[in-house]
Amino acid sequence: MGSVSDQVERRLAQSLFKTPGSKVLEIGCGTGQYTSWLVQEGYEVTAVDISGEMMALAQKKIAALQETATQAKPVRWRHADITEILDQLETYDGIFSMTAFEFVPEPEMVLQKLFNRLNPGGCLLIGLIAGESAWSDYYEEAARQKPTSVFARATLYTKTEISSWPIGAPAQIGECLFFPPTIPTAAEALALEEKKEGNPGFVVARWCKG
Repeated sequence: MGSVSDQVERRLAQSLFKTPGSKVLEIGCGTGQYTSWLVQEGYEVTAVDISGEMMALAQKKIAALQETATQAKPVRWRHADITEILDQLETYDGIFSMTAFEFVPEPEMVLQKLFNRLNPGGCLLIGLIAGESAWSDYYEEAARQKPTSVFARATLYTKTEISSWPIGAPAQIGECLFFPPTIPTAAEALALEEKKEGNPGFVVARWCKG
């Protein structure tokens, strides 16, 4: 179900990310999956990740993309822990992060500081695995089975908890992954996704600066 869940998450996040200009900060770029999309959309991206290994893969991906997309703006890369460079950041029209804030201590405080780095009209968007869902149960069980798993360090928040964070503007919440990770076929998964029943396995939160 990895590719189906990725498709569903991507569609939701991309539909909600709107900015007044092209300057974007991406937090937790990983292997560059969303960096590629941001570059293709014409954004001027600063990409941050704590993993040099992942960032190296992202750089290869973007280099290959830029060979074919001659209009693509260059990406600025920062191999860093976002919590350690908050005071070094510029201002941005958009801040984008997918599946990173599960691993950030005190996310409310970090998000407040990031919100302050938005230009007027700017948008801060994060995507998170949602707590109290079939997907959080799946990842928590994986962490129990393998204590060295990255998910052993994750905190999975519910949409109610995320909505209560005092970031600087009311949160707008989008929901997806209404099918469990154990569902046997993509067709069944997408049928359940259409119904949107039960607790979502993934939430996208957006805060916009007036």
